[in-house]
Amino acid sequence: MPAKLVAAAAIVALVVGYFLGLWSDLGGWLSDLWYLLAASTLVPNWLLGIFAICAIVVAGLLGAGLRPTRNVRRPSPISTQDNFFNIRWRWSYDASGGVQDLSPYCLRCGNRLVLKHVGATRPADRYECRCDRCGAVACEIDCSVEEFESRVLQKIHETSSG
Repeated sequence: MPAKLVAAAAIVALVVGYFLGLWSDLGGWLSDLWYLLAASTLVPNWLLGIFAICAIVVAGLLGAGLRPTRNVRRPSPISTQDNFFNIRWRWSYDASGGVQDLSPYCLRCGNRLVLKHVGATRPADRYECRCDRCGAVACEIDCSVEEFESRVLQKIHETSSG
């Protein structure tokens, strides 16, 4: 549809230009340009025109080559997985080598596990890692969530260094 609109606009512009006498003006401008290019000095003007075009292209290429480049695309993180505490853990490494996006998944069905609070006992709360899809309880945590995550990170570092 836009192509038809552009073609119609071009035809209307040509017809209006004809009736306003712009074609004769355009013809005069083109004739003057031709005489300028065909005229001679010590060097033919058409040759000077070609040199000018080449100089503009070379200047553009040099300008583009001197522009500082930006690393637009970041390197993709390295993803990995392993099983600890009856849970499949998936994570990736950031550019500095640190673990990021640590997530627990069910060993039975592969669904992401949900941490549910099941009670408060002394000295710490209790949690279950439960799968909402298959209902499996992967493990019970008898420490804080931060401490459990610390244990998982320790296991990751032990297996990656060993």
